[in-house]
Amino acid sequence: MERRPNRPIDYLKNSVNRVILIKVKRNRLFRGLLQGFDEHLNLYLEGTSQIFEYQDEDGNIREEHEDLGSIVVRGDNVIFVNLANEE
Repeated sequence: MERRPNRPIDYLKNSVNRVILIKVKRNRLFRGLLQGFDEHLNLYLEGTSQIFEYQDEDGNIREEHEDLGSIVVRGDNVIFVNLANEE
């Protein structure tokens, strides 16, 4: 029996109730707990924070976070999703 390769949607299904990283248009980055998604790949996140990266006076890359709580990210705005690792 031939094993079917995993599709991207399978990885997304396996990442429900896990923390994921999402990059959206306008170079915005979010980290949150994936609660679910729909047929348009709109993502429902809880405990979400927006991540801001900047360079300090010494040239080091720094990160700041803004807590957003529960959000919906429209699927057509998503550039990439860093999914949870399969166990």
